[in-house]
Amino acid sequence: MFAPLIATAALAGGIATSTPTPAPVSPVTTLKYKVSLAINSVVDLSVFGAGEQKTIVAMSGYFTMTLKDTTGGRALTAVLDSVHVDSASQGQELIQAAVDSSKGSTWHGLVTPRGKIEGLTLATGGSGARQFESVLAGFFPSGSAATRKKGETWVDTLSYTSTSDEGTSAANVVTTYTAAGEGAYGTGKALVLNTTSVTTSSSSQTGPQGEVAVEGAGRGVGTHYVAKDGTYLGGNSTLDSDLQITVTQAPAPFPGKLHTVITIASL
Repeated sequence: MFAPLIATAALAGGIATSTPTPAPVSPVTTLKYKVSLAINSVVDLSVFGAGEQKTIVAMSGYFTMTLKDTTGGRALTAVLDSVHVDSASQGQELIQAAVDSSKGSTWHGLVTPRGKIEGLTLATGGSGARQFESVLAGFFPSGSAATRKKGETWVDTLSYTSTSDEGTSAANVVTTYTAAGEGAYGTGKALVLNTTSVTTSSSSQTGPQGEVAVEGAGRGVGTHYVAKDGTYLGGNSTLDSDLQITVTQAPAPFPGKLHTVITIASL
C-alpha cells in the first residue's frame, strides 16, 4: 500500500528516477450458491397440558462467496444476497418479514488449505441470518477432498460457537468422509463424497416467556460433489436430532425432535 503513495509523491516532486513495480494482485475466486433448508420440528407440550406442536419451514438463501489468497489459506467473504421462505406450516408472511432484514448479511473467515473454515464471524446482518450460520461454518468439505482416492476415509471435527443479541448457540460435529469415486453431477462428472456425522448442540436465548435453553444430539448422512480442481459443487445432507428443551415458565424440561434437510447447489 505504501509503495504507490511514495511513488506518487516522488513524481509530484519531479524526483522519480524509475517506474515502481506494482504490488502483486492476489488471485480471487467468486462462487455463487443456493442453500435450501427444510426444517421439520415436533415438540411435546404435555407439561403445559397440551399435545404435540408441529412446525414445518422451508427457506432458500442465495450466497456470493469470494475467496482471496492470503497467509495461511484463502480469506472468505460470504454475502447473503437474498433469502426466501418457500413454505411454512403457519405464519409464512411473518417469517418472511423477519428474514428480509437478513439480506446483505456478510460473514468473514479463513479457508485453510484443507478446506476448513476458521474464525467465521458475522460482520453485518439481521437475526434471520443465523439460520444459515451453522451451515456456513462447515460449508466446504474438509480434508483436501479432491486429492483422495476411491475408498479412502477420514474424519473431521467442527466446533462452532455463535453469540448475538438474541442469545448463544454452540455445536460440535464429528464427520466421517468416504471418497466414493467419480459420479454424475448435473451434465458433467464430479468426485463424490459420502458422509456420516454425529452432532451435539446447545443454545439459549431470552424471549417473552423467559429464558429458553435447548440441548440436542443427532446423527446425519450426506452426499457431496467436488470438481477435480477442488471447487465445491454442492450436495445434500440430512440431520435427525433429539432435543431437550427448558423454559423458565415450564414446570419441567420437555422433549422435541428436529428433522433438517440441507441442499446446496452451485449457480
